[in-house]
Amino acid sequence: MSAPAPHSRIVIDDTYGAAFIGALFTAMLYGLTTLQTYFYFVYYPKDGMEIKSLVSLVWILDTVQTILVSLCMYHYLVTNYANPPALAIGHWSLFVSVAMNVTIAFFVQCFFTVRIFRLSHPKIRWWLSSIIALVVFAHFCFGIETVVFLFIKKELKRLPEITLIAATPFAALAVLSDIFIAAALCVLLHGSRTGFRRTNTLVTTLIIYAINRCLLTSVVAVAEVIVFAVSPESLWFLAIDFVIGKLYANSLLATLNSRNSLRTAAGSTMASVPLSDVGFYEESRGDSATQRGVVINLSQNGSRKTNTTGDTDTFTGSSKRQSGDVGV
Repeated sequence: MSAPAPHSRIVIDDTYGAAFIGALFTAMLYGLTTLQTYFYFVYYPKDGMEIKSLVSLVWILDTVQTILVSLCMYHYLVTNYANPPALAIGHWSLFVSVAMNVTIAFFVQCFFTVRIFRLSHPKIRWWLSSIIALVVFAHFCFGIETVVFLFIKKELKRLPEITLIAATPFAALAVLSDIFIAAALCVLLHGSRTGFRRTNTLVTTLIIYAINRCLLTSVVAVAEVIVFAVSPESLWFLAIDFVIGKLYANSLLATLNSRNSLRTAAGSTMASVPLSDVGFYEESRGDSATQRGVVINLSQNGSRKTNTTGDTDTFTGSSKRQSGDVGV
């Protein structure tokens, strides 16, 4: 009787040890997501329903992703303890957790794309937003394709087979979409600079926030691709993928929750002003001339709005924007 074929050797440290480390960081970042979600609903109860719904949806998806990661670790490290053949096969919870991350990233990038559309001049908003939306949608499609191939391949040792056809384009488009969003926000915000120091300080801060948000998610996405290309037989790339969705979720929540601190940093005269009052607008005058500039409410009681266009300083009676419409 012939002996059974030996199973390929699995190095636990570089596979499920790495995945376990990623799961620990996932749990920590989930705590941060939950805390930021709580702060959002406490400090911004007057935001529009669409923003509240988005925050709720992102938190729910992030919760499901955390549950799936925990289930995955339990399957491999507890249920199949001392069962090497089972460790070589991908579990459905692992693959679905990747899909949750892809979906979270898609919703967050759509949020920023809509903000770019609203900030842009009417002459460029459609083509600029369409280009970014196309890249974001392509990122989402390649992410779903990657998940489908994960279900098809099943065996973890076959994952390198999808590097060129799915994983690499998926990661490249993730970086590209983040760069496009950050670049568009920076250009639009930079164009809103005026001769008023307080306005310029606020705009500079928003630009820095946009760049930092892009850098964080882009660096992590690049790191995941590099690790996957260099060491596809390990699961260090999965450890990175476990947390990337939470970085997107926290970037959204940090953007929304930073509005109060931005008001404080901009000066006491903006203490009661929604950050949504910072944006581009078009003002039609009696001579049919149209000017483009920044709208900032500088009043103490919110009853006065300052429209800053170059050297022009005019006032209107009330704010027309919703508090949920933030600039970055």
